[in-house]
Amino acid sequence: MNLPLKTRMALWWNRTRKKSNRTIGLALRKERYPLSNLLVLLPKNPEHSRMARIFIQTLQNAIGPEGRIQVRYIAMRRNLEHVDSSINDRLITYSKEHVNRWGLLHKSFLEIIFTSQPEAVIDLNFDFDPISATIVQKSNAPMRIGFYTEESEKYYNILIERKGSEYLEIGFRNIQQLLGLT
Repeated sequence: MNLPLKTRMALWWNRTRKKSNRTIGLALRKERYPLSNLLVLLPKNPEHSRMARIFIQTLQNAIGPEGRIQVRYIAMRRNLEHVDSSINDRLITYSKEHVNRWGLLHKSFLEIIFTSQPEAVIDLNFDFDPISATIVQKSNAPMRIGFYTEESEKYYNILIERKGSEYLEIGFRNIQQLLGLT
């Protein structure tokens, strides 16, 4: 991973300042909709957009027409052509103007993202992304799901292995099971 030194330093600084003494317990519930507020971070890499689109479709199918779960999506503005237009009303986009000199999102933009507290944050980036890691860290969500990289161990409490396309499909199914949607 080739992150600029200033971005690595900013990530390290934010991680060491935000130590929390509280432990968060995770549990599976028998309720039909155990979660009511999800935040999904769409992949930065346009090549991974097809898999993300399939995940979004199955997520919407699992939620059903009742819409008891509020799902918001975050994507880079330059990737809008790869995003399914059916989620535009719940899509938050960012661009270079929302990124500070350290390569992380401005605090004011993070406040826009967290107008409501998510119960789960799902990062669909297969590789480590510092902006997504910052969003996950600031969310304080009890369930933070992402794909495994060495760096992501510090930010996510549930990691999905990523060894080829068949593993990604299994990983997406596992995410739905964790959310109680299957």
